[in-house]
Amino acid sequence: MNTINLIYPTQSDIQFKAIIFPDGQPHIKVDVESAKKLNKQAPLQIIARIASANDLMMLLFVKNTLDYMEFEQVSLNISYLLAARMDRVMMDGEPFSLKVIAAILNQANFKKIRIFDPHSEVATALIERSYATTNHLYVKDCLQHYFTTNNQTQFCLVSPDGGALKKIHKLSQQLNITDVVECMKERDVKTGQLTNFKVFSESLKGKTCFIIDDICDGGGTFIGTAAALKNLGAPKIILVVSHGIFSKGYKLENVDEIYTTDSYKEFLTTPENLTVFQISKYLTANN
Repeated sequence: MNTINLIYPTQSDIQFKAIIFPDGQPHIKVDVESAKKLNKQAPLQIIARIASANDLMMLLFVKNTLDYMEFEQVSLNISYLLAARMDRVMMDGEPFSLKVIAAILNQANFKKIRIFDPHSEVATALIERSYATTNHLYVKDCLQHYFTTNNQTQFCLVSPDGGALKKIHKLSQQLNITDVVECMKERDVKTGQLTNFKVFSESLKGKTCFIIDDICDGGGTFIGTAAALKNLGAPKIILVVSHGIFSKGYKLENVDEIYTTDSYKEFLTTPENLTVFQISKYLTANN
């Protein structure tokens, strides 16, 4: 399929130049000659990460340009969706942020929208003609990579909280993994403080634990979960997240290794404990 790739521009069939004006406004110039070579009735996809308001505006400017060029079937592949975690009104005085983002995307009138491992099903409910791409192939690749470079041991998949629970059971069925450990925590919505980490297992001795979740921001959930897993005898804790923000750094106490993708940001350098997979393979993976 013909592509405009805002994440990896060199992989685009239509060439473009993205710039930021002095006042901070994003702007794009699509190469008219390369666009003329394409069939305007054929499907065309935009690949983008929406990690900031500027990312969103750049994407909308691209779609607007393609509309003026009369491309008829423009779809969108989103590696990271801004405000996906704000999938409801958390507290009085706060916005339903995801609903706002969804309304903006809906007015752009994409043929269809594919979202890689969104935080919850609310995203695809609000965004018209959208569906989720699961993390199944990505997690499979992470497990394969880990056991290629480490000794084969007993292992389990770990759901760090209730939000990840539904996804991890579908994942375990797809990968034919029967050992799944459920964890819980409590969060104060006013302060964000995490407490009362619980692991529903009697012993994890000899088992490498793979914590699976969609996003790592500050990492508090995983630090608390990893400590609880170590207390039950887990020898090694591996964190596998689809979207790596790492706002407080890459060193998470009791977490031995981290896997992520470049869905949220480009990694120019990576510390020894971090493995980053390119998102391109997983954006178009079959569920």
